Amino acid sequence: MKKFIPYPINGENLTPSDLLQIIERYLSEIEEPLIGDLTYFSENARYEPNSLQIVSIAAIGENCYSMDYQYRLTIFNGCLDINANEFSTQSVTFHVKPEGLEFDIIDLFKGSTAEEL
Repeated sequence: MKKFIPYPINGENLTPSDLLQIIERYLSEIEEPLIGDLTYFSENARYEPNSLQIVSIAAIGENCYSMDYQYRLTIFNGCLDINANEFSTQSVTFHVKPEGLEFDIIDLFKGSTAEEL
């Protein structure tokens, strides 16, 4: 899935620090797709709102970057009647284009047994 953050680059050479500032301004727009479907952790996994943080941004090619991010999730364990708090760290690549930043987000979806057939 592609997710786009509009931001006029105008040929500027942006550093990872510049990109971090831009992305943090628009983080709420890409938060949901970055978190994705947490059922691959557990049916009882829940995202802790506003816990998404950018860990690092690194250049991996011309106008191509990798962004590591983390967020907290809670998984309810019914057998023990407790909530387990965990952090998940993931990566996403994005491209700097003249009109903004285009993220290549992988859809994380557990699926059902019917879909496996």
